[in-house]
Amino acid sequence: MILTNEFSVNLPKSMAIEVLTDIALIAPCIPGVSITETIDDRTYRGEATVRLGPVKLTFTGVGEITEINYDAHTASVQAGGTDKKGRGGANATVTFELQGGDKTASGLPTTKVIVQTDLLLNGSIAQYGRASGLIESIAQELTKEFAGNLEKALSTENGSLIDSKEISGLKLLVKAGIGKFKVGGGGN
Repeated sequence: MILTNEFSVNLPKSMAIEVLTDIALIAPCIPGVSITETIDDRTYRGEATVRLGPVKLTFTGVGEITEINYDAHTASVQAGGTDKKGRGGANATVTFELQGGDKTASGLPTTKVIVQTDLLLNGSIAQYGRASGLIESIAQELTKEFAGNLEKALSTENGSLIDSKEISGLKLLVKAGIGKFKVGGGGN
């Protein structure tokens, strides 16, 4: 399943690519994710916890930055993990494309970040993939939360204000539903 999301950061592209490939900085900004081991400067072992109502899924796995193109302002990440209780796993290839954005009110440059995720779920958790609209809505909300957390981290001296709690699928689902109603796309 292909998911496409976007957000903006108040940085020029040359700085944004540096920030977005600094795993130690951005990992705490991703809801529910924690780094458990640094394998090398591009490969990390970690956990992601997601709660969907009464079901709590904790994935352990590895993520690797497979490509960074500073000239084109793109990066690719390969990630995969399995649920600790053996209910299945997920594999994703994530590409980031940075484009020049508008300027802030004070004239500072912004960068639009387009994130494309090729997600594959397997095992019993793959049933969630059947509701791809649900996963897409949750991915959009996760992207919004990540962008907000990243903005907070960039506005503090050491980025330490981020508290990476588990992802609440119910909370994200409610936010996604409210977002659809605000836009007027309640569904047919």
